[in-house]
Amino acid sequence: MTNVSLLGLVLVTTVACSNASSAGADGGVDRGSFADPRAAICPPPDAMTAPVSYDKIQQIFTDNCIACHDVGGNDGGPALDLRNGVSWTNLVNQPAPAPDMCGVTLVVPGDSNDSYLYQKLASAAPCYGAQMPKGEFYSMPLPACVLTMVDMWITEGAPGMAMDGGGN
Repeated sequence: MTNVSLLGLVLVTTVACSNASSAGADGGVDRGSFADPRAAICPPPDAMTAPVSYDKIQQIFTDNCIACHDVGGNDGGPALDLRNGVSWTNLVNQPAPAPDMCGVTLVVPGDSNDSYLYQKLASAAPCYGAQMPKGEFYSMPLPACVLTMVDMWITEGAPGMAMDGGGN
């Protein structure tokens, strides 16, 4: 590629990107923005006050966590199993596994601030390790609406499903 062609490509890309992200440049028309597909599980904003069922929380784990948190640390993976049928029992009122325990409980029903699970999902700098979930090279924080669902579920007392041992 010649220097002129490369310069043209850079110029076109720069102009296109700056115009797409500027409300003034497009007459104030919202052209849409990147939507994280992981937010598809979230209810509409006006429905965010409804109780969060554990099946929604399990779906978050299934979609975002069990690629690593699946069989209790086999093959050197994390020791926390978040598969359907065992996740509630492994989380609620359980100490965080070593070495990243930080002296806290994974899920403290009614208190997301003292729940290590919420800290690991919501904090860019948890007391140990990296924010979850992790991607191939770096953390891939969940969308804000998903974090709100986890926070609400914990604040509501972390109710589980009868088949998962959390028959609240």
